[in-house]
Amino acid sequence: MENKYLIAMDSSDPSMAAARYAAAILPKNRSKIVLFLVECDIPESFWDFDPQPESPGHQPDLGAWIDRQNKRFINSLETAKAAFLDAGFPHHAVSIKIQRRKTGVTRDIVTESLDGYTGLFIGRTGFSNLSRLPIGSVARKLISRIHHIPLILVGGTPETQHILLGFDDSHGARICVRLAASLFAGSDKKLHIRHVIRALDPLAGNFYPYPASSDLNTIFFSEQEKIRNTKIDAAMEKTMKILKEKGFSPQNADALLIEGYMSRSLGLLDTAEKEKWGTIFVGRRGISRVQDFFIGRVGEKLVEMARDQAIWIVA
Repeated sequence: MENKYLIAMDSSDPSMAAARYAAAILPKNRSKIVLFLVECDIPESFWDFDPQPESPGHQPDLGAWIDRQNKRFINSLETAKAAFLDAGFPHHAVSIKIQRRKTGVTRDIVTESLDGYTGLFIGRTGFSNLSRLPIGSVARKLISRIHHIPLILVGGTPETQHILLGFDDSHGARICVRLAASLFAGSDKKLHIRHVIRALDPLAGNFYPYPASSDLNTIFFSEQEKIRNTKIDAAMEKTMKILKEKGFSPQNADALLIEGYMSRSLGLLDTAEKEKWGTIFVGRRGISRVQDFFIGRVGEKLVEMARDQAIWIVA
């Protein structure tokens, strides 16, 4: 089955990095790629000099700017297309779509994403020199508006051989497993399933929030932890069986518990950085599935903290 993926482009280096990442990680024989760019009519800076930048007196300058931008857009899109072709994608599977802005860049991307796409790739930041921002304005808006397909935020130039999957036996985590199985089973990609057991001591080790003399409370807390971990172990073992049934070889998938972190997101990111893994899958919402928030706490923190990884926010 062929899946269609949307790559949001704006001729910036981050958007080009997103395209190269998608070319390296997506299945080449069953993926259709659309390189999508929303073309702006007038640069915002023109409004700084004149409240009517479209007046006849500005037409030469405006026309020259549009010509330069169009050439830049076309060159960037052709370069991105070449990256997919060089990676082994068939020529007919990669197309370019340039659209004049209709209702706004973000809204136009959202509207396009509703046209049968399986996932949306975008650079963490766009065509901006605000390097201090952890994430660009368009990407941030898309996080709150893309709920129907996975949104992939690409930072830096992520490694693409290893996929880290944050697991908590939630509905979102199980969807992540199924997505990873459909994408990577039968390939040489490595899938690492990890559940982070949070510590309570902010400095070192586990800390039970009861007086040391309260043996019954301490025992109760310990037993609850054992029960929870046993359930997670069973869920991860079941997940490994499912992956094997889907075509993952035992050498290409593993499942482990991670201990000693106050934050699950920090545990996942720290593991990815130590192992030099470039891809992290996380469900849009975890066990709580609080509907008042666009994204769960783990996903939100990963989006803010990650710099050189691709974060897959899976709906």
